[in-house]
Amino acid sequence: MTSPRERVIEGYLLAQCRAHGFLCLKFVSPARGGVPDRIVVAPRTTVFVEVKRPGGQLRKLQQLMHAKLRRHGAEVHVIDDKPSVDAFIAHLLKDLPDRERAAP
Repeated sequence: MTSPRERVIEGYLLAQCRAHGFLCLKFVSPARGGVPDRIVVAPRTTVFVEVKRPGGQLRKLQQLMHAKLRRHGAEVHVIDDKPSVDAFIAHLLKDLPDRERAAP
């Protein structure tokens, strides 16, 4: 169950992704537990994002799934507050030419 504070962080992530023209898709895999909450599609990259309440910890199943995704070459981020959302967005923007940074 998502805590109210986690929903605030997830809402902020969604708003920031939309503001920069990124897709921020809810990820649910009924057959596989521990998958990250979101898939973010930005120019030149697609990454997984786990959203936690401030100071929240990953469950063991989440740790295992994140490690598996990384072993397969995926990028996985864990975000637990607004500054970490801002840092994540900056990470996605850092390699984009100026013309690709503007929202569509």
